[in-house]
Amino acid sequence: MQPLSAAEMEGLRWTRGPEAHSYHLESGKDPIATLRWDRPVESLAVAEGAGVKWTLRRHGFVRPIVAVHDADSGKPVAELHVHVSQSLAQLSDGTVYRWARTGFWIPAWEFQSAAGKELASFEPVREEARLAGGLVSVSPEGRSDPNLLLLLVLGWYFIVQAWTEDEAVAASRTILDAVSG
Repeated sequence: MQPLSAAEMEGLRWTRGPEAHSYHLESGKDPIATLRWDRPVESLAVAEGAGVKWTLRRHGFVRPIVAVHDADSGKPVAELHVHVSQSLAQLSDGTVYRWARTGFWIPAWEFQSAAGKELASFEPVREEARLAGGLVSVSPEGRSDPNLLLLLVLGWYFIVQAWTEDEAVAASRTILDAVSG
């Protein structure tokens, strides 16, 4: 995998990987990071990039928390606390980022600095109802942030989990409508 610092930032995107339940962060044809789930309905995922490997797991439903740990040592790396009014990612070194939904019809999201400057934004791309991947835009401030790769992985993890849950709810409604109708 190429390091994020060597990647062309203008063409960043998440695409479905060749393995089931996996995504690749790419710039051109060169992968920068991977994110994969061993089981489709489980929240545990593994992310890898140049020199890093993390595990991510979502806890809670109404006020979800995504915990990121170093895959080798098990040490906490970050937590994303999601709330309707204000969502924050806090790194183990105390650095804080804002996580904000920026789209209404399309569930677009962005990470912002603690001061509110956009760092990285995500726009999911669908094929019919299926999540096919996502476009990633990184601001000049984001390009110099030492935690950018972690933010790109954490943001995409959250989007995939939310999309999967939305699909499950829609499928449940269809089944309930068929049974009750």
